[in-house]
Amino acid sequence: MVRHPLEAAEALEPITRGRRSGRPHRVELCFVYREDAIYLMAHTRAHGRGTDWYQNLLVNPQGIVEGAGRQWTGIAEPLPLEELPRITEWFRSKYGDQAVRIWYEGTPRRPVRIRLLEEGRPGEGAS
Repeated sequence: MVRHPLEAAEALEPITRGRRSGRPHRVELCFVYREDAIYLMAHTRAHGRGTDWYQNLLVNPQGIVEGAGRQWTGIAEPLPLEELPRITEWFRSKYGDQAVRIWYEGTPRRPVRIRLLEEGRPGEGAS
């Protein structure tokens, strides 16, 4: 039984504020929803600092999340690396073992939680 619209969504789009430009930055990501929060895994990249969306959230943790035709505001927080195995298992449960092996295993990741602050309202693409 789906209790929250994000539980059934395959992907979502965090909208962050650019750390240098200040402009909105949107990217489609896989995620897991648990108890009024979404969990993401950011690739650390060769320089070790993480993807652009991750770096943006470190500087400006408040952002917007769009998914399932709705929009939420949220506050992001990086999680300790010790959380990565648990979150990886959540991803495996949602997306399957093969998808996790292809997209997440063998590359350094940083776990992120975005706590949703309000009820979702219709997103930009909703009528």
